[in-house]
Amino acid sequence: MIEELALAVCSAIQVEADHHGPSEVYLVDLSSGAVRGLGALDVRLNAIGYSAPQDRVYGLDDDGRVVVLDREGRRLDVPSRPSHLLRHATAGAVVGERLVVRVANLLLSVDVDPTSARYLEVVHRTWLWAVPEAITVDDFDVNPADGLLYGVATFPHGHASVVTLDPTTGEVRRVPGAGRLPKGEAYGAVVFGRDGALYATNNLGGGHSTLHRVALDGSGAVSKIVVRPAVHTLDAAGCLSVPPVVDPPDPEPTPGPTPGPTPEPTPEPTPEPTPEPTPEPTPEPTPEPTPEPTPEPTTPPRPPGVPQVPVVPPVPGAPIAPPPPAPPVPEEPVVAPTPPAVTPSPTRAKIRVAEVRAEPSTSGVNRAVRDQRRWGLVALLLILGAGALARQHARNR
Repeated sequence: MIEELALAVCSAIQVEADHHGPSEVYLVDLSSGAVRGLGALDVRLNAIGYSAPQDRVYGLDDDGRVVVLDREGRRLDVPSRPSHLLRHATAGAVVGERLVVRVANLLLSVDVDPTSARYLEVVHRTWLWAVPEAITVDDFDVNPADGLLYGVATFPHGHASVVTLDPTTGEVRRVPGAGRLPKGEAYGAVVFGRDGALYATNNLGGGHSTLHRVALDGSGAVSKIVVRPAVHTLDAAGCLSVPPVVDPPDPEPTPGPTPGPTPEPTPEPTPEPTPEPTPEPTPEPTPEPTPEPTPEPTTPPRPPGVPQVPVVPPVPGAPIAPPPPAPPVPEEPVVAPTPPAVTPSPTRAKIRVAEVRAEPSTSGVNRAVRDQRRWGLVALLLILGAGALARQHARNR
C-alpha cells in the first residue's frame, strides 16, 4: 500500500516570478497538476534542486548566494556569501551532495554537505559541449537510473527536444525515442516523477504555462496535464520524499483521581507471649477420719444372782404370748472417788478393798457402747420372757 502511494503521489517545490520582484513558492502535484501556494520569499530564486537525504531545497538568488528552503517553502537561516560565478544561473539539480547548476555553457558544482569544510562553496566545474543545444536548457533533473541530467532544449525554429547532460564530461545529447514537445521559448521546470517519466513545464508558450508528461520508455508519448498563466521565471525540484505513514497515537486514558501516597502498612503488634499459669498447688486431700469399727453387740455378762434361762424354741401352732414387761434395768452404781489409802494399824486385820476406777468422761464411742449394752440387755430380757411364756404354755397343755 505504501509503495502504491509513493508511485501515485509526487509533489515538487516550484518557484515562480514575474519580470521583477521576489519569487512565490508553490507545491505542485505532478500527476494532477494541482497547485498549492506556500508563501512568498524575500529574494528572486532560480536553479533549485532537492536533497532527499536532507529533505531540503537548495537554490541561488540573483547575487549568486545559496538559499535553503524546507519542504514547506520556508527559508532557513543558513549563512552564505555571494558568488559572481553563480550569478545568472538558470538550471539546477542536486546530485549526491552537490548542487549542480548551469551558467551559460558551464556546469558548476556547489558542496551542500552540512558536515563538509567547504559547505556552500563551488568545488567543481565542467564545460558543456554541443553549445547550441546546451545553452537553451533552462532546467534539468537527475535520472537515478543512469546518473545523467535530463532537460529540454529549445531551438529558434522547430519543436523542443529532451536532452541529457553528463555532469562529469559535459557532453550534451538528444534522447532517442523521446517524444517531441511543443515549441516554446523556455521549459523552466523539469522534474522526474516516480513513474520514470519526465515532467516539463513550458512557462512562455503562447501566453500560457503548460505542464507536460514525457514518457521515456521509447513510446514517444507526450501528454498535456494542466495549463496555467504564463510566468517569466520558473524552476522546480522534487519529487519530495513521501512522509512516513504514522499511525495515529492511541488516545490517552482519562486520568483518574491522583492516588495519594500509599500508606505504609501499620505493623501488627507482636503479641506478647502469654505467661503460662503457674499451677496452683493441689491441696492434699485431708484424710477423712477412719471410722472406728462399731463393735458388735456383745452379750453382756449375766449379772450375779440372775439364773440363766435356757432358750426354748416356740411350739408351732401355739399362740405367742406377749412378752412380759421388761424388768427394770438396774442403774449402774455411781462409783465414789477412791479414798486415800489408810495405813492399817498393826493391831487391826488387813481388809482388801477392791479398787474401783472412775469411768472416764463419756465420749461418742463410749456412749455408743453403752447404748449397745442397753439394747442387748433388753433383747436378752425379751428372749427370757418369751421362753418363760413358752414353758407355761406347755404346762397348760
